[in-house]
Amino acid sequence: MPINNDDVKLFESQRLSDEQDGGGRATGTVVIDGNVNNLFQDISRIDRTIGDVALRKAYIGISTNNNDAYLGSHIILTDAPDDQNVSVLLFNTDSQTDERNTARDRIEAYVVPGTSASFELLGDQLVGQRSIVGIQREEKALPEIGEVYRLYNSDSKKEQYVRITKVEHRIETFTYAYSAGSYIDFERRRLDMEISAALIDRFAGGTATPAGTVMPVDGQGASEAKTSVQSTQIADTSRYYGIQPTKAAIKQGDLTLKVNSVYSPLVPSARVESPVVDQYGGYTAKRMVATSAAQRNVSLSFVHLSGNQSRAFLQTGALPGTVTLSLEGGTFEDDKTGQLVHKSGSNNYSNLTIDYESGELNVWRNSSYYTSTATALYQPATGITGAAISGTLDITAQNRGFNYTFNFAEAKPKPGTLVVSYISLGKWQDLSDPGNGLLDGSGSGTMDFSTGSVAVTLDGLPDPDSKLVFSYIAQADDEITLRTGSVAVDKFSFRHTTA
Repeated sequence: MPINNDDVKLFESQRLSDEQDGGGRATGTVVIDGNVNNLFQDISRIDRTIGDVALRKAYIGISTNNNDAYLGSHIILTDAPDDQNVSVLLFNTDSQTDERNTARDRIEAYVVPGTSASFELLGDQLVGQRSIVGIQREEKALPEIGEVYRLYNSDSKKEQYVRITKVEHRIETFTYAYSAGSYIDFERRRLDMEISAALIDRFAGGTATPAGTVMPVDGQGASEAKTSVQSTQIADTSRYYGIQPTKAAIKQGDLTLKVNSVYSPLVPSARVESPVVDQYGGYTAKRMVATSAAQRNVSLSFVHLSGNQSRAFLQTGALPGTVTLSLEGGTFEDDKTGQLVHKSGSNNYSNLTIDYESGELNVWRNSSYYTSTATALYQPATGITGAAISGTLDITAQNRGFNYTFNFAEAKPKPGTLVVSYISLGKWQDLSDPGNGLLDGSGSGTMDFSTGSVAVTLDGLPDPDSKLVFSYIAQADDEITLRTGSVAVDKFSFRHTTA
């Protein structure tokens, strides 16, 4: 007995609702074709205004009186919604028993935590807030509208993914007291970011210091864990099937076809335009340039901050690769990326860092803390921007891939200045060189400073007809003139004219 078209049925699940337990096992109730609201309810005015995601679980089955096999079974969408603001997608969870909350988690798992974000939380972010406050260095990339970040606190084990809907930023001057009666002023970019959903937990943030944010310490010397902020990257946890109209006629024998778009809305979203004024379009990160031809030997005095952490300051900024710290019978040298590496002698420390621009040294002892003197040998330097070089590479069907190479032999990049950006799934992604020739971020790569050769591997495929953008500062040392020694200064004079 053949299986006819009428024998192929769509069966309801146990609960056709958007409650947590919606879905469930298959039932014997057939979804009647052509009936209004046979699966979904009407769209309310509120849902049409602010958006909504409706999930329904249904089963395909064969209703016959025999056990004949149905070969080549598949399901497709053949008719798109008449309302352009409504989209329909099909996906399979590979489960006969799961419910709506499981399907929801599968949809939300399209992003997974990636690298640390370009900003930190400034102060505590409280339950119910629809905005968060962050702080970052001026040269860091601004968060973009639509980006998703993960907030995680190791003490409370709470996490939340937040989507940015609006970003406002400004440069503020902060004052930091690094010892009794000693202060230093520094500038950082403050970020005020609106998010799509209110915070469901409290996320602790720190106070601003030149090296980042730190948590306040109570009377017993304890401090709360600081919330970590991570960027996210796309994870192919599900496959979605939709429908799109063709953009051109299809003829017999065609191997390709054109449609309006290969994308379809998965959750309600909106685009917001944010005008930007008085912003430099090229490379804005600073590089350190020597201000003296000779090295300087200085005596340092470390003060206790919290836990095992102590801090001291050099008298000026330092040139990367020239810092040698003598501390508690051990010798440490910087690796040009802000880390001090043990070279000889004793080592009682788990971590040592330096901020080259401010000359801030932070050390973490294995046990207790250090509040005595040390000596440092370094070459003074200051941070400047310099003249930037930028360019693009067109992404076409012929060269679209994960791996790209560049040859900057005519103008070799300065260490720590190269940034490679690309668009994947409509979102800008960045790779940057921290100064050691190993690019990281939304991908990985290597760079040879002596030849200018660069090879990068991207995390995702660049969008078709987009551009891969690179920018850096060249090793043009002749642009900078170092002047040292005594300088003749004209005598000062004052002139006052009365009417």
